[in-house]
Amino acid sequence: MVDLNTNRIIDMIETREYEPVCEWLKSYPNLQMVSRDGSITYKNAIEVAHPAAIQVSDRFHLLKNLTEYATDYLRKKLKAQVTLPLGETKVSCENSTALPRASENRKLTAAEKYAKIEGLCVLGYTKTHICKELNMDLRSYEKLIAMTPLERERLFKTNLDMSHEEKIKLKMQRVNEVRELKSAGFSNRAIAKRTKLDHRTVAKYIRADYNPVHASYGQKKPGLLTPYMQEINSMLEAGMRGVDITRKIQEAGYRGSGETVRHYITDWKKRRKHLYISNETDVKTEIVDRKDVFKLLFQPLEKVERISKDIFDSLCIEYPCFQNLNVIIWEFRDLLKAKNPDELASWINRAGSLKIREIDSFVEGVKRDLEAVFNAIKFEYSNGLAEGKVNKLKLIKRIMYGRCHFSTLRNKVLLGENPTFFH
Repeated sequence: MVDLNTNRIIDMIETREYEPVCEWLKSYPNLQMVSRDGSITYKNAIEVAHPAAIQVSDRFHLLKNLTEYATDYLRKKLKAQVTLPLGETKVSCENSTALPRASENRKLTAAEKYAKIEGLCVLGYTKTHICKELNMDLRSYEKLIAMTPLERERLFKTNLDMSHEEKIKLKMQRVNEVRELKSAGFSNRAIAKRTKLDHRTVAKYIRADYNPVHASYGQKKPGLLTPYMQEINSMLEAGMRGVDITRKIQEAGYRGSGETVRHYITDWKKRRKHLYISNETDVKTEIVDRKDVFKLLFQPLEKVERISKDIFDSLCIEYPCFQNLNVIIWEFRDLLKAKNPDELASWINRAGSLKIREIDSFVEGVKRDLEAVFNAIKFEYSNGLAEGKVNKLKLIKRIMYGRCHFSTLRNKVLLGENPTFFH
């Protein structure tokens, strides 16, 4: 415990448990304002010991948690080295077989197109410019933008995808039930008896490497479309439209439905993760380390040496998820800096609208501790003093490690802070 006015350590306690902390706080009846980290244990203990005290959440810990959540999410989206296209595409005039931009854009799924739309909107592009950039009809653009998140999710996923995800979700609920019982000390046979599962299934569910996705998922059985798949792949690589592909294979003897062709084309697009660049196309690219991308979440662009403005713009277009997170984080920083707590509610709504599980976790934590976070924006107090004292404390602790009791450590620290403490 550090006095915010004198900058001195007042007391120390050797546990983080709720009841001892609560009793410890009650021994200091004059507490009026407490700056702390985001621990719910501390929050509850302070509320019981000093209901009238003002609690202030530490701004450093808030930003640290937010950026850590963001980097955890981006690790799943970005490779260790990120390849970004830079500058204009230059196409050779002689015997050029480079695909036009329209053909490139036809290889994008609806979800990928919407992601690019979001990135271009953030950069200030008009809808006319976006439609030109992505070769979209204005009516298709407006229809996509007007959709609710649920409608877009249904558009981006086939019924088969949604059905499969629901089955996986239900199976994982069963798997987690089995694992919880195992953690509680039940034997495999007891779990099998309790859950009505075969003991071999129980053993399979407990394994850490268990994969709920069936081994045959995604494998296609021979059908009416199978003889034409190679030809369809070639036409897709050439940038042909789905309507023209369907007509071509029907002329070649295909007797199946057009919907089957459309589903195959959608799956093909989802499997294509590389850039479609022909040998005749000269495109300047830049390879950026993911760790440098993460620095943008902590520092302004001009202070990140290895990332220029062009690289940053390309990163935002290619990875709208990064752009969205970067905007949210810097908005939160500005919120803390401007001391404008009234904007917190609208920031929470914007952060929640991203529908990112990691950010949702942070937002839920803020909501649980809303008053303290509000006060962190309103007041100047922080945990900076305590963090500095902890560094000093660790040095003393290491010097006397293994030789002294906590009471000795406490006395040594308090005596160093206030020589008159024992008088």
